[in-house]
Amino acid sequence: MPLRLLVLLLTFATPATAQPPMSGGSTVQRSLAMPSAALGQPVRYSVYLPAGYARSGLRYPVIYLLHGFGGDDLSFFDSGDLQEVADRLAAEGELPPAIIVTPSAKKGWYVDNAETGRWETALLDDLVDGVDAQYRTLAKREGRAVAGYSMGGYGALRFALLEPERFVAAGSLSGALFPDVKAATDFPAFQLAFFGRAFGATFDPKTFNAASPWRLLADDAADAPALYMSVGDRDIGILAEGNAAFEKALAAARIPVTYSVAPGGHDWALWGSQLAPMLEFLGKRLAKPLPADAPNEPERSAAVPRKDALGPATPTMPKLGVQTAPAR
Repeated sequence: MPLRLLVLLLTFATPATAQPPMSGGSTVQRSLAMPSAALGQPVRYSVYLPAGYARSGLRYPVIYLLHGFGGDDLSFFDSGDLQEVADRLAAEGELPPAIIVTPSAKKGWYVDNAETGRWETALLDDLVDGVDAQYRTLAKREGRAVAGYSMGGYGALRFALLEPERFVAAGSLSGALFPDVKAATDFPAFQLAFFGRAFGATFDPKTFNAASPWRLLADDAADAPALYMSVGDRDIGILAEGNAAFEKALAAARIPVTYSVAPGGHDWALWGSQLAPMLEFLGKRLAKPLPADAPNEPERSAAVPRKDALGPATPTMPKLGVQTAPAR
């Protein structure tokens, strides 16, 4: 074992708080810590290990699930019954046995920002590399997917479109997607409060627009990950409009997407109902577990910079009226 990997595992591995195995034989280790040079402090995460992981010797695909504003690494387990859903799908053959990682990104909107932290780099580099070092993973494109709800849906689409060579598929439930804005006043005050300082000490439209997933749609569609999007028929108005606009932008860029409007609002009643269909979608694109000695494909070299968001500008968002709830 390389010295760097041995030091990583011995120095930073955090004792796991595991739930008792369910009938499916899986295990959940809750609220662990992964070191992050980007943040200068560990990233908290929880992890689902599929039935048989401890004994199989196989390497598994990994699904990263990103929480929404106000959530954390436990949200998918405690509010979305993730362990039970994943166990059932695996038993039915709808999801290959997979490791599922749920990081906590606090309220950082999955972007790099001097005010709130370098969450994009912390998760895409420090967490993914750390997971590949600490667990038996398929460390290649066909072995990774990313998805999330609300703020996490925004983050998942950004991550997959930023690094399509690392993610084979992505999913978004009620993703917090907004076209370009011209000024902070284009948003109601409560929405600006939920953005916090993620897009500047005071909200900066240029910073916000530059981070938009729209800016990542100019590349060759053949390289794009498979995409899944769902939004509620009673979801937040501006958010539902943003999702519909993004679906049209994907079509214009000739990037396929599976898109649906499901019954429900901006809450776990909706996201819980859509979690299984989204995981099934991701599972159909992921590679099945392989023996530990099977070769992985080369990863993106650290010398290769992450591609910039230099795609076309998004449509400008019209002046917003009064909304009943923020996108988060």
